[in-house]
Amino acid sequence: MTTGIRRWTKWLVTCALLVVLAAVGCGPQAGPADPAGPSSQIPQPSRPADPPTATPSPTPQPPLPEPTLQQGSPRLVGQAATPIPTLAPSPSPTPAPTLRQLTSGGCCTQPFWSPDSRQVLFIDEPALDAPMGIWGVDVAQPDPTPELATERIAFYTADMAFLVELSQDTTVIERLADPLTGTGGERWTVPAEGRSISISPGRKRIAWRVSDDDLPFERRMTQVWVANLDGTDARQVATLPRGSFGGWISDDVLLLSGRESLESREHILYTFSLNSGRTTELVRAERLRGGFLSPDGAWLAYYLALDEDPAQNGLWLVRTDGSARRHLDHDLFGAYQWRDTDRLLVIPFRPEAVSHELWELDVNTGETRRLTDPDVIPFKIANGDWTVSPDGRHVAFVEGRDRNIWLLTLMD
Repeated sequence: MTTGIRRWTKWLVTCALLVVLAAVGCGPQAGPADPAGPSSQIPQPSRPADPPTATPSPTPQPPLPEPTLQQGSPRLVGQAATPIPTLAPSPSPTPAPTLRQLTSGGCCTQPFWSPDSRQVLFIDEPALDAPMGIWGVDVAQPDPTPELATERIAFYTADMAFLVELSQDTTVIERLADPLTGTGGERWTVPAEGRSISISPGRKRIAWRVSDDDLPFERRMTQVWVANLDGTDARQVATLPRGSFGGWISDDVLLLSGRESLESREHILYTFSLNSGRTTELVRAERLRGGFLSPDGAWLAYYLALDEDPAQNGLWLVRTDGSARRHLDHDLFGAYQWRDTDRLLVIPFRPEAVSHELWELDVNTGETRRLTDPDVIPFKIANGDWTVSPDGRHVAFVEGRDRNIWLLTLMD
């Protein structure tokens, strides 16, 4: 494959992997808030009288309730959040994982998983006479050969049950009759007008954001819209100064971020219930990064950097109902992904290390353990390009030394 094709492939991968499920690509820059601190205002979701950028359903709908904070609990609605003591990593003996190479020839970037965790998928055109498409290798085979899964390169949900096609002013959802081959079924247009959408976990609603991307971020107001999966009952539910839509926690609850005004320095991360209008503030600070929801939406992982109080810096976990927060030990600061609903995988940031190592945190008990020993299983992930299988048993990644895809199989 030529260098030009490889570069184009890398760009296309990014498009294909923008799953429209509820993944937090939080751009909020917030941090943990003191639950005993002074009352603060959360950016209030609002509704326009006349939709300026999307086409609502012709059927009139009752207005959504305005979000409100419970009196006496300005930071967290419900149970007060109590920071849990810092979690220090403690190595413990575990069965050794296994490591093996899946692809060759510098193939490929941005791998992702089939819903059944059997295949590692990637976009490629392995030869000039081979089709460009989504290819895959079967991880159950000892020496797998890449096979074409589908020539349809598009936006897929994580379970590959739905496909989303975008044009200049049209957004189309397609329910796939055969997810593994991309064979289409029913198709319909939704009023997102060419914008990417996010589908709720129960496949009942969709959400999208509307903003003037030509404006500098410091002057940008973002509108969040929701509709039923079929596109009916479209309405604006939030206006966020310098904010964003962070993903679906459930079919009812959204993760949102914003500021009290365009001039505010603090970024606020909070949840919003479509049914009740209730908001729950999770964190607020200037520099929050990397918000990542657990598969069941119960926890949010994020990190705080360059805070005025250095003790606040590092990797944090917060329950999305606002009931608890955890601050991980500074030695565990690094890249992270969820293994399952209860376990977070962390690759500590150690620039001087020759090889990476993988740690695991149990969010319920706070217990940590090292899964790989760099002296026994050396590996180096390139550009943070790694992905955890849906069943939590494997990690596929691009190896920095040869730029091929490798497979790390974990043991419980």
